[in-house]
Amino acid sequence: MAKGIVHFRVDDRMLHGIVSTDWVPQFNATRAMVVDATAAGSDLTRSTLKMACPAGVALSVLAPEKAAENILAGKYAAQKVFCVCRYVKGAYELFKAGVEIPQLNLGNVTQNKGETIVLDKTVRVSPEERDMLREMRDAGVKITARFRVSDTETDVSKLLD
Repeated sequence: MAKGIVHFRVDDRMLHGIVSTDWVPQFNATRAMVVDATAAGSDLTRSTLKMACPAGVALSVLAPEKAAENILAGKYAAQKVFCVCRYVKGAYELFKAGVEIPQLNLGNVTQNKGETIVLDKTVRVSPEERDMLREMRDAGVKITARFRVSDTETDVSKLLD
């Protein structure tokens, strides 16, 4: 796993109830990292995310390029970081920057309108996102869908074709 990162997830709600109460504790994370340029640039959003972060868990809210820079520099190597990207594009940007992502969990991808490809009950990707996920899959990233920790993990790699 990439230098201290214990899990990569895409969730358009970022850090919210299910992520804070189920996912972050499941991985015994010591830090939650939200990867989204818009959130990183908003004091209000960062404050709201801090309130949603579990007690005792540090929080980073970073644009993809800064997150990749920090991960690749080993800044989190001694931590257990739960990384949640707001959009598939954020995870793709980490991947393109050289961050090792063995598995990417698509948890909640519902913001897409218009033409979408349904991968799971809470995952609808655009054709552009499908192409990004295909490229990641073809490079060896396992692409899964799983909304809650208690749900069965679904490998959606074949649904990208």
